[in-house]
Amino acid sequence: MGVKHSIAWRGLAAGLVAMGLVGQLGAYTPGSSNPTAIDGFVVNTSDRRDVLVFYNCAYQASADYAAKMAWTGNVAACLPGTTASAYKDDVRRRVNFFRAMCGLPADITFDATKAAKCQEAALMMSANNSLNHFPPTNWLCYTANGAEAAGASNLAFGNDGPAAVDAYMEDSGSNNAAVGHRRWIVYSRAQEMATGDIPFVNGSNSATNSLWVIGNFKAAPAAQFVTWPNAGFVPDRLSPARWSLSYPGANFASASVVMTQGGAPVTTVIISNAAGGIGDSTLVWEPAGLPTSVTGDVSYDVTVSGISGAGVPASYSYTVTLFNPDMLGDSVTISGTNTPPTTGQSYTFNGIDQADGYEVRVSTGSTALWIEGAEDAPAPHIVEGISPGYTLRQSALRRTGSKAFQLTYPSGVFDDQSFIVTRDVLPSASSQLQFFDRARFSVTTTTMDAQVSTDNGTTWATVFSRNGVGLNSGLWDANWISRSISLASYAGQVIRLRFIMKSNGGFVTQGVDANFGFFIDDITVTNATELVNATNTALAGASTSFTLNASSAGAALVAGTDYYMQVRPNVGCRFYGYGALKIVTAQALTGFAAWIATNYPAVTGSAMDDHEFDGIRNGIEYAFDLNPLAVDPASSLPQPMVSGGNYVLSYSEPFGVTGVTYGAEWSENLTDWNDITDTGSGGSHVFSVSIGIKTTLFIRHKIVVAP
Repeated sequence: MGVKHSIAWRGLAAGLVAMGLVGQLGAYTPGSSNPTAIDGFVVNTSDRRDVLVFYNCAYQASADYAAKMAWTGNVAACLPGTTASAYKDDVRRRVNFFRAMCGLPADITFDATKAAKCQEAALMMSANNSLNHFPPTNWLCYTANGAEAAGASNLAFGNDGPAAVDAYMEDSGSNNAAVGHRRWIVYSRAQEMATGDIPFVNGSNSATNSLWVIGNFKAAPAAQFVTWPNAGFVPDRLSPARWSLSYPGANFASASVVMTQGGAPVTTVIISNAAGGIGDSTLVWEPAGLPTSVTGDVSYDVTVSGISGAGVPASYSYTVTLFNPDMLGDSVTISGTNTPPTTGQSYTFNGIDQADGYEVRVSTGSTALWIEGAEDAPAPHIVEGISPGYTLRQSALRRTGSKAFQLTYPSGVFDDQSFIVTRDVLPSASSQLQFFDRARFSVTTTTMDAQVSTDNGTTWATVFSRNGVGLNSGLWDANWISRSISLASYAGQVIRLRFIMKSNGGFVTQGVDANFGFFIDDITVTNATELVNATNTALAGASTSFTLNASSAGAALVAGTDYYMQVRPNVGCRFYGYGALKIVTAQALTGFAAWIATNYPAVTGSAMDDHEFDGIRNGIEYAFDLNPLAVDPASSLPQPMVSGGNYVLSYSEPFGVTGVTYGAEWSENLTDWNDITDTGSGGSHVFSVSIGIKTTLFIRHKIVVAP
């Protein structure tokens, strides 16, 4: 006869994390790890996420081209100059981006000799304020090299660099019904191009581009249909007003187009069915009612019939789905206990496909009233949008204090003007956005909007809007107007606020003194919690868990304190908005955890582990008040004894031990175990088994330690 002991540890499963790989690249190569690649792209346009990553990385990698231009020329002196290699790379990347989207090899190279000639062509166009593929010899800055390039190039006026490539793919204007510029860029045999660019110089000349596209073609590849916008997913901002379908040697003279959206017909007008001579044969049509932007994905089914030509398919059907690349389509949700111990707690979250990384934000909350009044002290919690040429926080007109915000249009500026209040606010059902505003000269088609973002500024929703008062000073607001807008619909969501002056596509009034624009002062949100003391922690793209502890929270966890946790993914070279808010309240340590932290902080492992390898697990040592750092013999545990024909295990709980359930089991063969009823009371435990005719009898402790 003998005694065995064991321990069951409840709650351990909550700390186990099933690790899996996320963030693996789809078809897009070289991939988000190399967003500055300029060729070799392959993208799976049937995969929304792959296109989103490709757009955000490869297309946007050329977005800051103007800062890289480093033009060395002078239009007035007829000096074509040069542009930086990084700038030319931006142009080539943009060309190869569009070709990859169309399913063509993204292998276009640039020739340096042609680039020098294109530079001279662009100079001529800029100097003469005109475009001509056959410039006359009496043109300003005329050169034979420039004329040669002009005859072999796409030419743009008002755009340079990647913006010119965008304009070629758009191919708007009455002279471009055949979308010839687009056709050369996505020509199936294209392999070598070159770019020449002149920037805009205020008061001197317009920006121009010469993109050499004709000549040195590759052998004809296997014929395929090429569409723009492409079959599959397309970022909404790239979709043109004119759609096209190309095929080498096709005859589109009798072709027809049928388009539907959600089963409803879309009116189309064919504007060109030109044969070859400009890249590949192409059909061009204009669908009616296309959106300029979308929130949810919008699909269009297209069928082109009546195509003829030797070896050419008679019809082609495909689907184009416009989507907003600012909207990821997925969000990160955190899972785990709402009552973590102050020693820390592991949390899991769902992985996001093709994520390059994540950021965990942990904040505490403050219900203290705050007012954003544009003052110098304390420093304002704002970031300006576009406000060149004037001071956003001005002192000429204010409601309280020494300053207020002004939104207006400076001379020569037509872009919307805005500023963001960079406080992270958690509204309640009774929260109100409150502020004061006042309008002066502002055309009635402009608006001043108050907006809310729930995704850290990726997208904005308008919660208040007012129009300008007009151009008569008698229509100015005589006094500051108090506003109060309910934020009940945003209760429980972390929001940011933005104030924006919008032209709405109309005229604007320009001026920066106190007579112009909208003035805003004393902004606040009532009955809300502000997230403060935020700490951000970066995680790898394969991560699906993090630990809330002193490191991720920025300081030791405090019992009774609420912690606000969110995770946002980095997908396609950019961060998207934070996922759902997880609010947890730290709990003081009790039971086993408190015993370890207070008395034996050097102990490693959980209650299931055996720190000093004496055969008695840490949780058993706690239950019977032993020292987990010292080697204890098995006899240190309560031992059973024979009494009156019974095998009896009897003992009293050590003082101060909590969170433990004491029990015992018996067995005759060490395989089949049976629970023993505890006949003790209070802190005394008695477990008794009748010996009877049993030849062997074992009793073991069964201890359950609460987490």
